[in-house]
Amino acid sequence: MNIEWQGAQDIKDIYGCLIDTELNVSVEARDQASAVITHAQMQKFAGLGIYTYNLPEAWGGLGWKYAPWGHVLEKIGYLSLDVSFPFLISVRMSFITALLAVQRADINDVYIKDLIEGKKAGAFAYTENADAFSFLSCAVPEKGAEYYVLNGLKAIVTGAETADIFLMFVRAETADIQVFLVRADDPGVAITPRAMHGCRSTGIATVEMVNVRVHKSRLLIATDGLSFAQRYFLNCRRALQTTLFLGRARAVIEATLAYLHTTVRHQRPLIDLQHVQALVGEMYILLESARTSVFYALNRQDRAESDPYWDSVSSSAKYQAVEAVNKIAALALNVTGGWGYTESSGIGRAQRDFASLIAGADPQEKLKVDIGIQKIHEMEMHNQRCHQ
Repeated sequence: MNIEWQGAQDIKDIYGCLIDTELNVSVEARDQASAVITHAQMQKFAGLGIYTYNLPEAWGGLGWKYAPWGHVLEKIGYLSLDVSFPFLISVRMSFITALLAVQRADINDVYIKDLIEGKKAGAFAYTENADAFSFLSCAVPEKGAEYYVLNGLKAIVTGAETADIFLMFVRAETADIQVFLVRADDPGVAITPRAMHGCRSTGIATVEMVNVRVHKSRLLIATDGLSFAQRYFLNCRRALQTTLFLGRARAVIEATLAYLHTTVRHQRPLIDLQHVQALVGEMYILLESARTSVFYALNRQDRAESDPYWDSVSSSAKYQAVEAVNKIAALALNVTGGWGYTESSGIGRAQRDFASLIAGADPQEKLKVDIGIQKIHEMEMHNQRCHQ
């Protein structure tokens, strides 16, 4: 597919007015207060079909794969002054597709329609500041195994503040990972909003479970929940989630250019200074190089050429995109001076939002280690085969 930037007019025609009136006009106040994008606001976008692009045709969706869905998120990121909005949309959509992947008709009948229409919202409860083999959150079956008792604390759950249901990843008695469907209104569930450096309106919160009793029918994945997490939450989203940040990075570049055209230094517009022109060129090189890497990775996913559990190309694309957008924000601040640091410019806010990806979907340093380990192993195996 064509990955060239074609503008965002098609998405603006559908959602632009709502983005402006519901989100953009209040972005500064919402960011300062760390106020969450509300359920009611999200439902308005759902009513216009925001969750139908990546939705299977069997459920009334368009059946678009990762790359075209990534283009939609990129355009929303470009149009929305608040990156929290497309970030939250991407998480909600991934939750729907993950729940469908469980292939439980009884669960789908209860939740999927409401999730698509925005009447309910879901979130992934995974992160514990530890790897999955060290999870403290656990599930213990009661005698007879009709019910399970869940205890634990999930430290960072994106969208938890407005979520109605969670895919809860916990350690089983066998030390395997299991996945339960937990409701926000289950007795013993406590959701506590967290103050974050960036993406403040996604409703990131901790989710604590104290003796939460759930029926065995809500055990969705009984064994190897880690593979499920990799395939339908972590690995599949690693490159995808950068697309919306790339859209916002383009908007940052355009805002910077507008400032440079109207600001005069030494009786010349800043845009006429050659070193400033070189800086603009560097920002576009960073952006387009990252876009090429990300959409190459997403197209590989769509063609089923990537490893569904841990893919080095997708991980490399995520790494490159994160480095690129953070450098773009830094360059924009370098050249715009005091104006770039004002709240109204949006550049400082974008820098904080972009920084959230440094830790998200595996920290940057961990990605380097994991990619290095994999490539060293591949080379060693190749050498062994050559000498046999």
